[in-house]
This record gives sequence, C-alpha cells and structure tokens, in this order.
Amino acid sequence: MNNQYKEVEVPVLPADGLLLRPISEKDIAALFNLFSSEKVTRFMDIERFINVSEAAQLVAFFREKLLSGEGMRWGIYQQDNDTLIGTCGLHHINKTHYKAEMGYDLLPAFWGKGIMTTALHRLLQYAFEDLALNRIEAVVDPANKLSLRLLERLGFHQEGLLRQAFFQKGHFVDAYMFSLLSSDYNYELHY
Repeated sequence: MNNQYKEVEVPVLPADGLLLRPISEKDIAALFNLFSSEKVTRFMDIERFINVSEAAQLVAFFREKLLSGEGMRWGIYQQDNDTLIGTCGLHHINKTHYKAEMGYDLLPAFWGKGIMTTALHRLLQYAFEDLALNRIEAVVDPANKLSLRLLERLGFHQEGLLRQAFFQKGHFVDAYMFSLLSSDYNYELHY
C-alpha cells in the first residue's frame, strides 16, 4: 500500500445537525463511556472497557492507523454539544483496489434517531468523492439486526455469509459481507 495518507489529517465533516471530527485525548472519558457499554460492544471484536486507559490506547490506535494509511476514524458529535456520542470510520483502506471497510458505534441513548444514518451518509460521501474509493465493505454479525437494517437503508448489498469468520469472545462467529459501490451511491438523495 502506498503512503498517500502519511500527511493526511482526519477532516471535520459537517452533517445535518452533526459534526464528524477527529478524535483526540479530550474525548477519552467519552470514549470510555461508549466502549464500557455492553450494548455497544456486544457484536464487536473487543471486550467492553473496564479501565479508562483502554480508551487512551484506542485514541493512540486510531492515530497509528491514520499515519500508516490504513484507517481514518471520526468522533460523532451533535453540533450543539461537544461530547462524543459515537464513532465511525474507514479501516483496511486499500488504495490499490480503491476500497475500505466501514465501522461505526453509537451510545444506546441515541439509537433509533437517525444519527448514524446521517453520519454514515456523510462518511460515504467523503469516501467516494474525496478519497475516490470505489467500494466500501461492512462485515456484520447476523444477530446484529439494527446494523443490518442500517446498512440496507444506506443502500448496501448483502453479498454472502462468511461462516465462522471470526473467533471472538470465546466462540466462532459468522458474518455477513455487505458492500456499497460508488456507482450504487445516490448523491442527490443525501447531499
């Protein structure tokens, strides 16, 4: 992979009442609050946080991935409030093949309000227009019904079931592979 992202910073992206912006050390307490929720981490490949130092390590991890060109992560904020309520981003960025994988999480108090739909529309616009990616993938546990519905609303296509694709939290987990191509994305519907 080339090092095109070496000097790149995570840009601030306004999104209809939300602000996607870089995550920093000032977000550590909010990140701990987010990832210490069993509801948030239930379908993730990480255990829920039990120590605030884990949130500090996560900020450093996001920075490493940015510097290596492998990922970009945004904090999700309401425009009138500077407290992080979720994150979203791109990982496994592969410029050779013009693709990346999308990940996201949100505090349960904000579920069902259209916040993640709005945030991910803005992320997808940035990925397709500014990064010139062609394919965005999402890998989802079949039991994560809310995430499955979100991806369908965003126009993603389910491509197949990856049987026992991951070993997490003591057992093998199946995963659905979803994708959205730049040619699938309807820019007029979103911005």
